[in-house]
Amino acid sequence: MGFLGSGAIIVLFAVVIWRILRIARGCDQPYPRLLCVGVASWFGFQAFINIGMGLGILPVTGLPLPFVSYGGTAILANMLALGLVLGVNSRDRGFEF
Repeated sequence: MGFLGSGAIIVLFAVVIWRILRIARGCDQPYPRLLCVGVASWFGFQAFINIGMGLGILPVTGLPLPFVSYGGTAILANMLALGLVLGVNSRDRGFEF
């Protein structure tokens, strides 16, 4: 992938985590805020560990890189977590389905 591709992946993860934390900041109640902060922490931790493993500065574990590494259960869990965050966002904005 190279230096530019790796840098782009890191920037995209930073944008996703920043957007989730921005949604959390706009929540009025504590439960949706904690849910969003938990999902952002989850994605950030997995990305940090996986990138550290790729660089060789952290021990090798079985954590996949969210939305990039192949794994049916991991991608399903990541999509469900992002769906919860989007549900919190739509509920706080007043959209009713």
